[in-house]
Amino acid sequence: MELKRKIAENPLLEARAEALKNAKSQSLRPLGKLWGMDIFTWVNPSVFELAATIHSFPFPVYLFAPAQLIIEFAMVDDETLKLVSWIGQYDKNVTEIDASISSEAIQFSATNSVSETSDLMRLNRMDRHIVLFVAAGNEWKSKINEFEEFVKTAQQS
Repeated sequence: MELKRKIAENPLLEARAEALKNAKSQSLRPLGKLWGMDIFTWVNPSVFELAATIHSFPFPVYLFAPAQLIIEFAMVDDETLKLVSWIGQYDKNVTEIDASISSEAIQFSATNSVSETSDLMRLNRMDRHIVLFVAAGNEWKSKINEFEEFVKTAQQS
């Protein structure tokens, strides 16, 4: 109780508490297992952080991300993007990345919504894979909430 009062009285402590809260919600977060796959979410990672993380994962990766991030990733590090087992673009049903990248991916999908991509994930589940759901842009919060709700519901059934 006393700590909360001290934070409320000190704007620097209040700003620090807010920054820590934001960092927690925007860092790479594990959601547990679903259908034998390890599920992670990440908000607004840089392409460089994303590439390094994909390289560090011990299993094949399913990357679900918005179109703009996939385009940026393809421009900066197309070789790493080609290592991804499935690229799932969830906010636009038309892709704008180079055809050589989408054709070299084992699977590539472009849908209009998180729910459509989640339905595809249900059909394409594989043991010993990693699902990395990346949210970015103005609607990141609603997208991440929708995906987390899908995972939570699927884990309970």
